[in-house]
Amino acid sequence: MHFPSIKELATTSVRTISISATLDTAVKHMIGSEHRNIVVISDHGYKNLNVHDVLRVKHSNFDMNATLERLNLQLLPTIQSDSNILDALEFLQSDSELIAVLNEDATLYGIVTHSDIISSIDPDTLMDNYRLRDFVKGNKNNRWVESDENSLSVMHDMGRYLHESAMVLEDRKPVGIVTTEDILRLIQQKSDLSLPISAYMSQPVQTLHHESTIKQALQFMKDKHFKRIVTVDNHGKLIGVITQRELVAITYSRWAVMMKEYQEELSEINKILEKKSEKYERIAGTDPLTGLYNRMKFMELYISEYTVMKQRHNTMSMMIVDLDHFKNVNDSYGHNIGDKVLKQTSNILLQSLRNVDILCRWGGEEFVALLPTATADQAFNIADQIRQALEDTKHDNLPQVTASFGVTEIIEDEDIEATIARADKALYEAKDAGRNCVLRA
Repeated sequence: MHFPSIKELATTSVRTISISATLDTAVKHMIGSEHRNIVVISDHGYKNLNVHDVLRVKHSNFDMNATLERLNLQLLPTIQSDSNILDALEFLQSDSELIAVLNEDATLYGIVTHSDIISSIDPDTLMDNYRLRDFVKGNKNNRWVESDENSLSVMHDMGRYLHESAMVLEDRKPVGIVTTEDILRLIQQKSDLSLPISAYMSQPVQTLHHESTIKQALQFMKDKHFKRIVTVDNHGKLIGVITQRELVAITYSRWAVMMKEYQEELSEINKILEKKSEKYERIAGTDPLTGLYNRMKFMELYISEYTVMKQRHNTMSMMIVDLDHFKNVNDSYGHNIGDKVLKQTSNILLQSLRNVDILCRWGGEEFVALLPTATADQAFNIADQIRQALEDTKHDNLPQVTASFGVTEIIEDEDIEATIARADKALYEAKDAGRNCVLRA
């Protein structure tokens, strides 16, 4: 198996500008070259000016004729051009979507993006069994808007929450999309932002069915040059969005297995893998914000625990936890505080669960726990203890939150989708009952 060097992947036609240039000049360069990022050369290294930076300063009435030195721009991570692609994987969990590729003398050789790494993965060798529905659920951490929503409001929220796009829905069906590039163009053209977002959305939206495989999703992304995939159900209604970065994390585990199948190259990469494979396997199975298992790892552990349950004729239960009115926390306090609340909630859940229990962040403000050997009654009691702990936890610098719980016992020979559906039903009944309570199915 060939592991390309960074030099092979890097884009060398990079748009650059001096940090002494004005913001107005930089924006004109971005629009003229249709680049959503521009590399800023400073005395301290290479920085990145992107569309979100422009939206942020536009919202704060920053002087467009001021120099880029006045902006708090992000320093780009750097990597040597003769490095291996494996050395670049660690950057995929960072906030920066660009990596500056340097020559031996520290001058800029080019840049590597998530798209470059996606393009280096051969979809024919990737997973045919995993499907998008296994990794995408609901409208967590994304921006969905109605077609009549005010364009200025959409722009402000995209800048505030760092959304790359806003999906326009009618009857839960995606009918249009507005990206950060579209917003940048509207600002430059001084468009009337009091108009509804439907006046500026791109349509139609190209989607993939949620039963599509990861292999099909990667090929679709490569063919369309998309940075995200919009998934829909049988009725064309929105399921969710999965990004390039998430696809890379999903495919890495399979990639690591493939490495071992190519014995002729193992001698070349063994030293690299000894240091990196454990780290990357952990990244592939871990939620980067909370440190809990992610959905993919949970599915793997569920199969193992379910097998043990059947062999030993044990019981096992599942609970779904969803924070109440969490959108209000993000809207009132901002995303940073929201992230701290999620971390605090994760710690409370871990402290309240047993050592044998398996906890994952399912998505957004939703968590799922698997409780081996626990009956529905025992799971109910554990869930209520957690509910009380959340209600009693108070911090001066964080808002207090409560949670609703859906609990169910695992039924032998029932697939996991049916189990989750029953727990989900109990969860929504708990919410309908007034929230901050536990119900079981």
